Amino acid sequence: MTRQLYHTNEFANKSSVSVRTLQFYDKKGLLSPSAYTQAGHRLYSDDDLVQLQKILALKYLGFSLEEIKNLMHQGGKDFPSALSEQKEMLLDKRRQIDTIITAIEKIEAMETERLDHEAVVKVIDAIQSDLKSEWASKYLSSNERRTLREIAKQSFSDDVLRKLAQQEFTEEMHQQYGHFYDELRRLVEENTDPASQEAQNLAQYLTDLNRRRSQGWDQEILTGMKKSWETFNSLPDDKKPRMYALTLNERDFIKQACLIMHGQRSQEGD
Repeated sequence: MTRQLYHTNEFANKSSVSVRTLQFYDKKGLLSPSAYTQAGHRLYSDDDLVQLQKILALKYLGFSLEEIKNLMHQGGKDFPSALSEQKEMLLDKRRQIDTIITAIEKIEAMETERLDHEAVVKVIDAIQSDLKSEWASKYLSSNERRTLREIAKQSFSDDVLRKLAQQEFTEEMHQQYGHFYDELRRLVEENTDPASQEAQNLAQYLTDLNRRRSQGWDQEILTGMKKSWETFNSLPDDKKPRMYALTLNERDFIKQACLIMHGQRSQEGD
């Protein structure tokens, strides 16, 4: 039995999407036509219509085109976990929006001359939290973000968490730590000596990052940072956010580099 094939215009009308959208999906590798005419024109089948409906459904659920492409190429194998992550991300977004709306309603309920300063600050904090989630989602999945939040709650007291909140962990700081991890992995792969200048520069870079993160070596923050690192390393490998996970060799390398750096400074002090 000969299968039904549709020219691009026919298929666009049948699927209720534009010709330009079909061309774009083809260019992106999301939906390629089943066949071509001798003149090179696209021909689509009913199977392509099913694939297109899947793409549109995933797009409606908030997946990016790149995520949809990966899911389609995997044959839906990772779809349950991807759907769970997408749901968690949307729930995070809803919670942030609810927080902002609640704060705005509180302000609206007040007389103009008696605006509550704390309520205004709450609006700003909620908006900043929303922005943080936006950039964090570029680097970490919703499950990874949740894991890091849980580690923070276990490692820091409420007072210390409030201290840390006053110095927001920005995207720039995240990228600086990312640079550290990239350089560390490169040095280990190249079998660099921990006493080398490159390794010592990296140890100093990490020290400067941790000084800023601990707000000038605040002892309570340092204690929490140490506990959070121990908790992180105790997680199963498949539960660790990949960006921050280090191999034993990488951990040993930076530990040796830092010991050498501090040893040299002690000798200089003598």
